[in-house]
Formats: sequence, C-alpha cells, structure tokens
Amino acid sequence: MDTVVDRIELFHLGYELPERIGNAARFFQRRETLLVKLTTRGGAVGWGETWALPAPAAALIQATLGPALLGEDVQAPQRIWRKLARFIVNDRRGLSNMAIAALDMAVWDARARSEGVPLATALGGALRDRVTSYASGPFVKPGEEPYGHYLDEVGFYLERGFRNVKIRAGIGAREDAAIVKAVRHAIGDDIGLMVDMNEAGDIAQTLDFAGKVEDCDLIWLEEPVLHDDLPSWSRVAGKTRLALAGGESLYSMAGFRDFLAAGVFAIAQPDLALCGGLTEGLRIAALAEAFNVPVAPHVWGSAVNFAASLHFAAVLPDRTRPGQRFPFFEFDASDNRLRDAFIDCPVLADGTMPVPQGPGLGFEIAERELQPFLMTRGELGRAQPADIKQYRAMGERP
Repeated sequence: MDTVVDRIELFHLGYELPERIGNAARFFQRRETLLVKLTTRGGAVGWGETWALPAPAAALIQATLGPALLGEDVQAPQRIWRKLARFIVNDRRGLSNMAIAALDMAVWDARARSEGVPLATALGGALRDRVTSYASGPFVKPGEEPYGHYLDEVGFYLERGFRNVKIRAGIGAREDAAIVKAVRHAIGDDIGLMVDMNEAGDIAQTLDFAGKVEDCDLIWLEEPVLHDDLPSWSRVAGKTRLALAGGESLYSMAGFRDFLAAGVFAIAQPDLALCGGLTEGLRIAALAEAFNVPVAPHVWGSAVNFAASLHFAAVLPDRTRPGQRFPFFEFDASDNRLRDAFIDCPVLADGTMPVPQGPGLGFEIAERELQPFLMTRGELGRAQPADIKQYRAMGERP
C-alpha cells in the first residue's frame, strides 16, 4: 500500500450545551474541536484532533504545516514530527504544538490502519487491554449552590460502574473542603477520589484547603495553582502531603522538564491533543518515567482524542503507589456529543475501560455523522495550493 499523504481535510466542529457548566476559573456553554483527516495515496485514512484553539490551529495547518505534510510517508511519524517542529522554533510551547498534535495523531492512526493493527500495537505494543478509568465530574454550575448537584451526579457515576471520581473545586477553602468531605462520606472508603482546582487557587488558599482534606484519602490534587507558575507549585508541594497532578496545559516535553526536575508533579498529565500528539506524548512519558512519575493523560475533546488516549494509556509503563495502580484514564462525564456520537464508552465490571481492538484508533467516522456539528471545513491536496513546493523547501531548512 502506498502510504504517502495525498490529502488533508479539516473539520471545525461545535455545538451548544444545554446549560452553562465550568470550574472555579471559568464557565462555558459551547464545545468545539478541530478534527483532521488525512488520506494516503493507497487509501488509508487517519484522524487527529486538537480542541483548545480550533480556528487558529486550522489556519496554521492550512497555511504552513499541512503543505509540509503532503507527500510525506506515514510510516515515518518521528521524522514527520521533527520536520513539522522546524516550522515552530519560536513557539515550542503553544498553539503550534496543538496544530502539530492533530497532524501527528492522524499520521499514527493512518500508519496503524495501513498495517491493519490497533494504534497501541503501532506505538510499540499494548501492555494491557483495559485501563483503570475515572469519571471526571461533576462540573461547577453558576449560582448560589455551585456544588449542590454533586452528590446526585457522583451517585450516577458509581451506578454506571466507575470506581474512581474526580470532582471540580476551587471556590474557596471552606466550601471546597466541605464538598470533598461530603463526597468522601457518600462514596465510602473503597472508591478513589481526586480533586481538580483548574488553576483557581493561590498558595494560601491551596494550603488551607489541603490541610482540611488530608484525611480524605485523595489520590491527587490537580492544578491547584496556575499551570506555569513553578515557584508556586514548589511552595505548595513543599508544604502538603497531598500528591499534586498537572501538565494538561504544558504543551511540550520542554514544558514538562522543569516541573519534573523540580519534583512538584507526583502525576504527569499530558493531553495528546495539545502537547504535540502521540510522538511528543511518548517522549513526555519517557521523561516522566526517568523521574519515577506516573502518567495519567488528560482527556478532553471528541472521540478521536478519547480513543488515541486509550491506546496511549495502554502502552504506558505500570506504576504503583500505595493502594493505586497507574495509569488512570480520564472519562469526561459532562455532555459530550462529539465523543458519544462516534464511539461506545463501556465501563467494565472492575471499573476499567477496554482499549479498542480494531485497526488504528479502533472506530470509524462517517463524514455524514459530522454534519450536525460542522462549522467550517477545509482541504489541502497534492495539486493545491500552488506554493506547496515553497513550504516543503522551508521545512527542509536545517
């Protein structure tokens, strides 16, 4: 099969949520993402995604990165990633890595499909066929009782089969501690509990809260302060016994380096759709392993990032902490039609999620299924635009 990239299509998708939800830092009522579909000369298809800044990422792909990818062979994802990275020497930790993430994910998917193997096999071979999952929710609601719905929603997660739950907090130390204690009391001691503050805290608030919940047996406290404020992370890590998790907003291996070296992450959480894709995700995981830090990927967006992250989790090394076995896999428990319209998400009796076993990502997307969510669409092919050769030459510069 000819595995040279012949065509790239972009699908900017979105839809309105039935109500505003959010966290202590922000609220939203709309979900959007960018899907990338590449097709090889031999007909193999690959899908990728980036969700944080879909419109700017699409513009960068159409203007620069996409033309550089056309004509490349998906059998060489590492070489392709490094070629694309030469276009972003001045933006190693931001939007550019998001755009590369979508293309890189699609390259790996197309490679695996062309070989007729699951993505995890193409990544080096699965170490497990199911991954310990956790329900990521509830989300904060606006109004006088932002946590008022938590106990009911957590109960629903347990009925569905989840054995671990991550709740949002960050309103204030007293309110946060109260809801954490209430949830812990409701779920008992056998269910794992994590707390995500979504960067809403400062040092004083975080330490006040941490002191109030040290007896709640939390698996981790996530993003207690601004994601890139290493001095604050260091102060918090030095004064609490809680395990700190972070990294969803660090967009490259370089972004993770200083945090891992400083010893502030007990758990590293790269998001494949933001950090540069599967290629960079594997490098981040290797770096974390060198510091004996387990990886639990952050998962948001559509079915594409969901499935890619499951395969990624399947190849991560085992890591154990008292009473815990990593990796953990995040299941976004909010309204997510961009995932649920395309892939089934079963929770097995032991609280794990199965890794898809079909070729590539393990599921198919029919373009007609995208229509209800489609905002804009773009396309690049070997016959267009006229200046492809110019872009390819730029990509070859040392």
